[in-house]
Amino acid sequence: MQLDFVATRRHFSVFGLLLLTAGLACLLLASWRMSQTQQVQQQLEGQLWQLQAPPASVETDTEATALVAADRLARQFRRPWTMLFQRLEQINVPGVRLGQILPQAGDKASVQLGGEASDAESLYEYLRALRRQGGVTDVYLLQQHWDAESEALRFVVQARWDAGQEAVGAP
Repeated sequence: MQLDFVATRRHFSVFGLLLLTAGLACLLLASWRMSQTQQVQQQLEGQLWQLQAPPASVETDTEATALVAADRLARQFRRPWTMLFQRLEQINVPGVRLGQILPQAGDKASVQLGGEASDAESLYEYLRALRRQGGVTDVYLLQQHWDAESEALRFVVQARWDAGQEAVGAP
């Protein structure tokens, strides 16, 4: 018996290399199949989630309408109303009293003015003075009637005022 402690060269066998290559190929194939399966599962879960969700178009239309209305209201509040009030106070026609100022909702800066006049001539003088006022346009008399009880001519006037030029410093 002879013992040789010197290392001998080991040769890789062809069968071992084929087995290693086949194992790596199987591992790569299994990994690829698993990623494909997860991708299909995620797509199906997404479709299921969309089917379970309430219809988005009705909610979206309602929300969009609400947002447009809220934006219109916010723009209405941002207008420089104090400038309009100051301009209306500058108009001094004897026999005419302005009782109400109603801002009209919408993109145009329009207001309805209601009040009393002692006679028709005072009312028409007030309308002429309102038209001469800078920034106020499209002045129309919407309604007038004689109130026998208070002995006054009640009126409603529609006017549009250009808030754009005045709102330069407004927030």
